[in-house]
Amino acid sequence: MAGTQNIGEASDNPVAINVTAMVDVIFCLCLFFMCSFQFKQLEGKIESWLPKDRGMNTIATGQPLVREEIRVFMKWNPDSGTTSRSVLGNEAQHLATDTELMAVIRQRRDEYTSQGKTDWPLMIDAQSEVPWQDVVHLMDLCKNEGLPRIEFAAPEAPIN
Repeated sequence: MAGTQNIGEASDNPVAINVTAMVDVIFCLCLFFMCSFQFKQLEGKIESWLPKDRGMNTIATGQPLVREEIRVFMKWNPDSGTTSRSVLGNEAQHLATDTELMAVIRQRRDEYTSQGKTDWPLMIDAQSEVPWQDVVHLMDLCKNEGLPRIEFAAPEAPIN
């Protein structure tokens, strides 16, 4: 018989439940909760803990910016397959050997020490093409020299 459905014996299913009305009620409840739901508004500030003695608000307007850091620029030369290194202020002078580089860094350290400045970082400003072994070698040289604050910087100015 084409029109009849046999889902079991009548004694197995004594009460017929109208599922259509139940689905309608559940659908209406879902719509109600979806429409009444409110998202938490995001605030315009990001909670962060930044150093208060450095940054944008530490310099009064009209005063020149004084850098108290030693910045070592590292640039990869694809023609020679080597890394050229220079120190901020001596960008024209490429320091080929470790001895020359550490002599310039020592000179800067001694200048800062004579001025009473003891808390300054050594910034490594390496381009993305510079091999990591050259950067790690520079870090080893600085650690052997006793320079405790070594930091990495985003490139500021290209080496000519």
